[in-house]
Amino acid sequence: MPAPVAWAVALLASFLILFHIYIGVYGAPVNVLFLPVHLTVALAILFLAAPMRPWGTPLAQGGWRVGFDLACLAVCAVSLAYFLVEREDWELRSVDFRTIDFWVSTSLVLVVFEAVRRTVGWALVLLSAAFCVHALFADRFPGVLFGAPVSVTTLLQTLFVGDAGIFGIPVLVMAQYIVLFLLFGRLLQGTGAGAFFTKLAFALFGHRVGGPAKAAVVSSALFGTMSGSGVSNVLTTGSFTIPMMTRLGYRPAFAAGVEASAAVGGAIMPPVMGAVAFMMAEFMGVPYVEIAIAAAIPAILYYFAIYWTVHFEARRYGMARIDRRDLPNPWRLLLREGYLLLPLGVIVVMLLAGWSIVIVALVACAGCLVVSLATPETRLSASRLSDALEATARTAGSLSATCACAGIIIGAIFATGLSFQVSQAVAAVAKDSLWVFLVASALIAMLLGTGLTASAVYITMVATIIPILKTAGVPDMAAHMFAFYYGVVSDITPPTALACVAAAGIARANPIRSMLEGSRLGIAAFIVPMVFVASPALLMRGHWTEVLQASGTAAAGMFALSAGLAGFLFGPLGWLRRLALLGAAICLIVPEAMTDLVGLGVLVGCAAPDLLRGGKVDAAEAQSAHEPEIKAMIEQAEGGNQYPPADFGRIGAWAVMAMVVAAIWWMGSWSMHARDPMRWLAGLAILSMFLVIGLRLFLRGVAWRE
Repeated sequence: MPAPVAWAVALLASFLILFHIYIGVYGAPVNVLFLPVHLTVALAILFLAAPMRPWGTPLAQGGWRVGFDLACLAVCAVSLAYFLVEREDWELRSVDFRTIDFWVSTSLVLVVFEAVRRTVGWALVLLSAAFCVHALFADRFPGVLFGAPVSVTTLLQTLFVGDAGIFGIPVLVMAQYIVLFLLFGRLLQGTGAGAFFTKLAFALFGHRVGGPAKAAVVSSALFGTMSGSGVSNVLTTGSFTIPMMTRLGYRPAFAAGVEASAAVGGAIMPPVMGAVAFMMAEFMGVPYVEIAIAAAIPAILYYFAIYWTVHFEARRYGMARIDRRDLPNPWRLLLREGYLLLPLGVIVVMLLAGWSIVIVALVACAGCLVVSLATPETRLSASRLSDALEATARTAGSLSATCACAGIIIGAIFATGLSFQVSQAVAAVAKDSLWVFLVASALIAMLLGTGLTASAVYITMVATIIPILKTAGVPDMAAHMFAFYYGVVSDITPPTALACVAAAGIARANPIRSMLEGSRLGIAAFIVPMVFVASPALLMRGHWTEVLQASGTAAAGMFALSAGLAGFLFGPLGWLRRLALLGAAICLIVPEAMTDLVGLGVLVGCAAPDLLRGGKVDAAEAQSAHEPEIKAMIEQAEGGNQYPPADFGRIGAWAVMAMVVAAIWWMGSWSMHARDPMRWLAGLAILSMFLVIGLRLFLRGVAWRE
């Protein structure tokens, strides 16, 4: 990246993060200023950091693409200037849509489409464009898609002016909450918490039967709840866990399937759920804590099923485990590095106590800085902190574009009332059968969720599937969770299964076999949503006795299902007992007392032959002692990042950051964002320049990425 572009990215990234930190502490200005500034700056960062061709490409080598990138940047700049000028009279645009409004709105919609195309891919762009085309020509569509069309101006007014379009709830939630939690995740990673999660998982489970795979499941769950992206989770934790599993004799496709299914599950695991929990709370209008509590049991059931499938698979094939002597002591590890869990603990405690989500995010970010100072191995240097700010802004660019695109879908559907028509059609096909209705909705959700991150999946479901489920009488919480689950599992569902493809690349496995293994291991995600629609007790709805009964029988059903799929219980299983266990799983999962009793009886009957024979199968041998590569990997994971001693450059860099914080405090004490928004934005821009120039000046000669 040429130096001027790198400087521009750093300046805009610093501005965006300072903008959100200020708003988190002192409150946001009016949405007509708050949301456009967030979106246009985030899009500009995206176009600078992810150009179509490298900056400076000669015209003869496709330099027109550079010109196209410059045009996109110009649209972002013009749009920002337009909103700053029009903010006082913005409400008039809903009745007086002028020529300049038409062209600015059209340009911004096209720029959003281009930003999504180069970050997420064509799928979401084509879906959004299809809904827009339908809104314009609804009278030319057949059957259930037939309706009253809207004019281009009316559609643009809906997408641009109202709160059901580009600047609707998805972008609002992104700007209010998610940027700060993205920053928290980056800071937590910078402290070495991700490596700590992996080490802790291996310390606790590595010596057990199927230990490396079980450790992969646990570490991916811990890391995935922060990242929310199955693919990035695979690339982060899988780069260590997958080679460990394959070197101990696990089939490459199985190792890839374990990591992919565990990584995808991170998005449904509280407390963060890849930031979807906060979106869900906003859309449903309920406290965040209610979302986290409702999501707990289904997420536990998902990982419970994966855990036992891994266990039975390991017993069946006699897979190797790691010698306990070669693993770190978990208690010593917790005593030495357990403080890295404190920021997560702060989040849970403060949210349960009813604190504002924004304040919780800010305190958690500050907590990461504080705990990182405990040892030289975890200390966040000024350069790493700067890197975290820039990485957060780049991620925010991609997610903001996705949220804006989802807003386009919501606005187009709102303009025509399409969701009501489709829900009526699905209801007619289902013919009053809730299960047919749910299966149809699940298939649509998996199709729409293909290739999207957890946040993008959820906001797409809000616009499409969730309204359909509500018309069928599915409770609000169950409808949101159901659609989100099936949208997320598209990452392990053929034919795309992007998480499985990424894991297969690391494992050097056949992608199709990895997809099949991932789907088998993550099968609970296809079943649990159906169960909590039929039995809301799994979502903590009902008396505690109902919750315990539903959870216990569902867990027993997952246990039977895992054994049946693996072909092993207390010993190898023939086809007859495997089929019986699958039947027992269905009986236990169905929320009825009689079927639960039948399922338990069948499960006991299938286990009895092995138990009566004393059916203990020899545990897998510990095989790390004579595997030098395994020991080297463990020792590498045990090592920390050693920071050089402080010098004048680093002290100066911290002084620059301290002055920026003091300036923000002064601006906030005068409520500058409310009194004089233009001076406030100009002040933040000056502070961003001071921060970037100061850091580059004082860190000159210091490795930027230590």
